[in-house]
Amino acid sequence: MAELPEEKRRKAFEAIEGFLHRMAMQVLEAPRSEREAVYEIVRESLSETRRELNLADTEMADFEENFMSWLRALVSIIERSGGGQGGTA
Repeated sequence: MAELPEEKRRKAFEAIEGFLHRMAMQVLEAPRSEREAVYEIVRESLSETRRELNLADTEMADFEENFMSWLRALVSIIERSGGGQGGTA
């Protein structure tokens, strides 16, 4: 895979980071009993994007798995800090 110039890499990272945070907030808005369904919707969205961009499964599989792990971790961090319930973190 070709390397991106540093500025483009930074912008791509910021875009992914922002998307990850927005998705974490969506998960946190759902009741705990519905969160697995929200996670599945996010995973389906990533899969749809992969298909729309004509990316092979192998090109996105690791990203999808990593993204979902990062998402779950971020939700956990926000929740433990009290942020998911409007806490004082």
